[in-house]
Amino acid sequence: MTEARSIAQTPAQAVVFLETLAALAEKSPVAYSADAAQDLAAHIRGMAHVITAEAHIDPGILNITRQYAALDWHNETAAVLFAAEHRPTLH
Repeated sequence: MTEARSIAQTPAQAVVFLETLAALAEKSPVAYSADAAQDLAAHIRGMAHVITAEAHIDPGILNITRQYAALDWHNETAAVLFAAEHRPTLH
């Protein structure tokens, strides 16, 4: 049995996704120099700012969305860290 699932995408979710992406680009300059990573992160944050301004996102909704995203991110990180292949290195 297949079940169609979808999550309503909101401008607040788009902003939080872009903020998360910017943080990843900034902290992981693998394909770019440190300066280029900073520039890319600033560009992505600029896109998030434009969405926030043009969509007139309620700051309270944006903060709640950020809190849920942080919770999801930490849960995902914990799941990866406690995966069987990582357990031997957690001493």
